[in-house]
Amino acid sequence: MSLESKSRKLKEIIATYNEDWLLGDLFSLIHAGRERASDQLGGLSSPQRQLYYLAGLNVTSDPSNGYDVRYDPEKWNQIVTLLNEIEAEYTQLFFPSKPEDVTEEWKRVRQVAMPSFLSYFNQGPLNYQEQVVNWVRDLFSPLDGDIENATGVKTEDFIRFYESLDQLRHKNFQAHTLQKELLRPNWNKYTKIKMGVAEEAPDFIKEMGEEYAPTSTYLTDKGVIDRFYPSELITKELPEGKVRTVLNLLSTKRSKTDFLYYTETRPGNPLYERPILDIGDGMYQVFDVKQVIHAVNKLLEKVSAVNKDKYIARKGTLLEDRIEDLFKTFLKDSFKIYRGYYVDSCEQDILVLWKKYAFIIETKGYALREPFRDPDKAFVRITNDFKASIGYGHEQSRRIEKKFIDEVPLRITDKNGKVIDEIDTTLYEFDFSIIVNLESFGQVQCDLSTLLKLENEDDLFPWAVTLDDLEIFFLTMIAQKRRPEDFVDFLLMRETLHGKLVCSDELEICGGFLSSKLKKARLKHADVIITKPDLGDIFDSQYRKTMGFKNERNLYEKQSGKFLFW
Repeated sequence: MSLESKSRKLKEIIATYNEDWLLGDLFSLIHAGRERASDQLGGLSSPQRQLYYLAGLNVTSDPSNGYDVRYDPEKWNQIVTLLNEIEAEYTQLFFPSKPEDVTEEWKRVRQVAMPSFLSYFNQGPLNYQEQVVNWVRDLFSPLDGDIENATGVKTEDFIRFYESLDQLRHKNFQAHTLQKELLRPNWNKYTKIKMGVAEEAPDFIKEMGEEYAPTSTYLTDKGVIDRFYPSELITKELPEGKVRTVLNLLSTKRSKTDFLYYTETRPGNPLYERPILDIGDGMYQVFDVKQVIHAVNKLLEKVSAVNKDKYIARKGTLLEDRIEDLFKTFLKDSFKIYRGYYVDSCEQDILVLWKKYAFIIETKGYALREPFRDPDKAFVRITNDFKASIGYGHEQSRRIEKKFIDEVPLRITDKNGKVIDEIDTTLYEFDFSIIVNLESFGQVQCDLSTLLKLENEDDLFPWAVTLDDLEIFFLTMIAQKRRPEDFVDFLLMRETLHGKLVCSDELEICGGFLSSKLKKARLKHADVIITKPDLGDIFDSQYRKTMGFKNERNLYEKQSGKFLFW
């Protein structure tokens, strides 16, 4: 079968499921992950994106076909087979038509295009909710004039909506598992599946059935905790009118559309931009509550783009603010920070001096463009985007790096050439170039040797990291009482990995360092280093205890030990 035939067959099968039940079941699988749902997810190559794809196919199919509300192993195996065959069809785009096509240039193009394509479409958000909420609040609140004109509500209203929905869902989960006193009075009206015990069963069995009905219902219909009426989200600061305004912007209904392909984006899977489903009779169901704040971010980006210069300036300032705050928090004292400074009439972003170390930081708020399916076109686009962000950041940091290498005075001036300070570079034993961006390039960012060319053989690659990953890494080191010198050790290790690294998530490398599973002495002689997702588990473990985010969620619950987190 062709890609189109396989996609149509898959949509035909998934359309037979009731959307309320299916969305709850699919998100439960996404959240469980391979370790806790290996029977259903073990055969999938990219579970999160593939399950999102299934949900998107279902809500864009004819609702009159949706009747199935149970898991069938045979049917599921058929779905898994089609999902993997569809993904394999996309992989085939990067294979040669004939053996003689394979040249060194052919390999180089696909070495960049293939992992970038797969990362873009297969990897979901790798940050925590607090990071997105804090970013949305700080970036868009100053732009509320444009936002309110376009949407009818302000940035804080979107955040309150998200937080109210998130809290409701968390409360519902606790109610259906450990704390039945939290149950909604009419909780059984939130499911179409009726549970019961046979009439001829003994009374004690009937009593047990009644006692465990909320949990049994949840285990049968996972979406029961995701459903709500708009009135349940109302707070003193968030009246019903604002709730309904936001719902109109972030919700969709199941209806037949042409959405078919795994990589469609214009229009694409509706659940990325509208992750809430209107299921009728005034009730709604959120598919992935975390996606709500991501959808808000995307919506406000579009709205704010009408005043592009103002938006870009605000984003650049905020990015630098965050980085400066992180280094101040992490280093604590004995540091000096220069920001928006000039050297030889060239503007630079941030320079952090601490003891005998210099951290040369350049920031890039560049938004990644969707890669083309055609490998040759994809290579050109990815290369151009890379040069405009990480490549340009390296050029900027290199100007300052050379001053330290050559041990010449570093004269800091303002934009008018007035001298602010003169730094004796001989006092610094190590200097590190760091490029901080907002979105990751995946594999080609983790291993810069593919696209970044160094001037000299003994030059070292910079560390390219997203703002969110930098924050997670620093806060975890602080929580684990690591010293700033440990960060220096990390950077020294990190410089040795380029040219032999297979990785698309920087936190796997950071986690491997913190857990001592990646050590410089061992890595130095390795020909190839392949990281695994479990190297990043250390950050989830820390988050469940307390990460240290501003406005961190569920702090009492995390620290009390009385609550179950799922």
